Amino acid sequence: MANAFIFAIMLSITAVDAPATLHPADTPGEATRVVIELKANGLFKPAAETKEPDPAAKGLALRVETRVEFFEKVIAVGTDKAASRVVRRVEKAAAAINGEVRATSSALRPEVALLVAELKGGQAVVVSAGGPLTRGELELVQGPGDPLALAALLPAADVAKGNTWVVGSDAARSLSGYDTLDDNALKATLESLDDDKAVLRLKGTVRGSTLGGQGTIVMDGSCTFDRKARRVETLEVNRAEIRQPGPVEAGLDVKSTLSVSRKAVDVPPELADAGLKDVPLDMKPERELLLFKSPDGKYTMIHDRDWHIYWDGDRQSVLKRLSKGQVVAHCNLTTGPNAGKGRHQDPAQLRDDIRKAAGSRFVRILGEGTVDGPPEGGYRYRVTVQGREGDVGVLWYYYSIAGPEGDQVLVVFTLGIDQQEAFRDQDLRLIGTFEWSTLPAKP
Repeated sequence: MANAFIFAIMLSITAVDAPATLHPADTPGEATRVVIELKANGLFKPAAETKEPDPAAKGLALRVETRVEFFEKVIAVGTDKAASRVVRRVEKAAAAINGEVRATSSALRPEVALLVAELKGGQAVVVSAGGPLTRGELELVQGPGDPLALAALLPAADVAKGNTWVVGSDAARSLSGYDTLDDNALKATLESLDDDKAVLRLKGTVRGSTLGGQGTIVMDGSCTFDRKARRVETLEVNRAEIRQPGPVEAGLDVKSTLSVSRKAVDVPPELADAGLKDVPLDMKPERELLLFKSPDGKYTMIHDRDWHIYWDGDRQSVLKRLSKGQVVAHCNLTTGPNAGKGRHQDPAQLRDDIRKAAGSRFVRILGEGTVDGPPEGGYRYRVTVQGREGDVGVLWYYYSIAGPEGDQVLVVFTLGIDQQEAFRDQDLRLIGTFEWSTLPAKP
């Protein structure tokens, strides 16, 4: 009898210590409820005027809180049996930024709350089935801790308690929020295991960059793997990041906590097959386009994801176009004086204004004329100018745009002549989508 008891104990110990399989097994049609939260405090460091950043610069106090809640249904799985494409119905999505920097907040419009997400090149890409998202909305719903990347936390082979491995690059990229990885030293250790759950300890450092800004994040946290559902169920990671200013975003010195919770649920009506019958669930490139809305609400444009908002003020907005972390063009949009109903600036006056603004940098006008486009864009006149900034050749594309009520916007694209081939017709693509919001409603 005693021998049988001892044998049973040994079997139990062996079962716990034996290597375990921690692989995902998502199934098309299954649904979960997901909550992602990020809370951060620290310093915001605007880019210095000099090329070399000042290590002694203190920065401005910064506090960030974001929370996104959504239902998710698996559409497709990959060869590793992890979800590769999902459809989501967002219930709540909001972010608030406070501190010494300008306070801002953002939320997701109800009409774009139905989302499709897919892993592309190791990153979760999110689009809306209801139309283009704004840049702020995209940053809300395509942020750190996306469930599609969590399977990369798991080991490729069976592991026993105490075993350690380097997490997959998809997970390191997602937990850091970096779009480019230079070094992934984030490791997971199987801390505990029972029949229901496995607890992984996460610890390490990730180096990389976001929009050209180099950074390092030190992480310490844990996640829980549901062995029966075979998915990562919870995640909580403390992060300490130092990031240098980039061409689009300021530098950071912040500490943050990222948490993710996933619970199995019945498929909600909005995500049922019948409810999605006429909903586009593909990931065509045009679905990745974004919506730009002027601060005063008077006009909109549609642009690709290489354009980033650098500044958004009451009368002026600045966009930068990035390629591989480098700025290839600027776009300045400035609200002009009202010209009167049905009127616009005279082209001759526009040419004079351009010469005065350019001064000694002006070389010559290469061409000019009206630009075709949908009537919602109103009057559009383009002047192409060659100039010089020191020894560097520059191109300026000036656009004078006017609405039917006399509202005016001056748009100036700036790029180096050596960037002309790479830039191609991006100015025409952007201006071709320009629409005045002040037009009378269509019957």
